[in-house]
Amino acid sequence: MTLNVEIYEMDYSCSPGGVNCWEVSTNDELCTTGFATAGDAIQYVLDKYPYDELNLNVKSLNWYFKEYADEYAV
Repeated sequence: MTLNVEIYEMDYSCSPGGVNCWEVSTNDELCTTGFATAGDAIQYVLDKYPYDELNLNVKSLNWYFKEYADEYAV
């Protein structure tokens, strides 16, 4: 089975200074969050799906802000 995996950095501003963490989203589960690093998130996916082919896409918070700015640029 081929599994599409997105790993992305999230910015939560609920605490002073914000809390950055990484989330995993796949085409067979909604979302898993709370990883301190992208490496931790990747390891989670590798452990959970050891026999599947993974199409992996990793996006940083800086990428998100750039995409957002480009989309809403005037």
